[in-house]
Amino acid sequence: MVPRKRRRKPIRFRQISFKFTEGQKAALERYCRAHNLTPIRFIKSLVLDRVERFRPEALPPSYVTPNQLDLFEKGE
Repeated sequence: MVPRKRRRKPIRFRQISFKFTEGQKAALERYCRAHNLTPIRFIKSLVLDRVERFRPEALPPSYVTPNQLDLFEKGE
């Protein structure tokens, strides 16, 4: 009997809009063309770099004990 795969929680997206001047948009398009990126991917990467440490998820617990390195002592 094969266990069933758990359904993934759907990713919810929120729409955000902002405005650029014509010069800013032209510069963004030139940069993206030169680096083979899409404007959305470029903007998302900039935002994610800045806000990554503010994510609400807690880090997984560490199971390393202070004496873990003593488990494999060198033989005499």
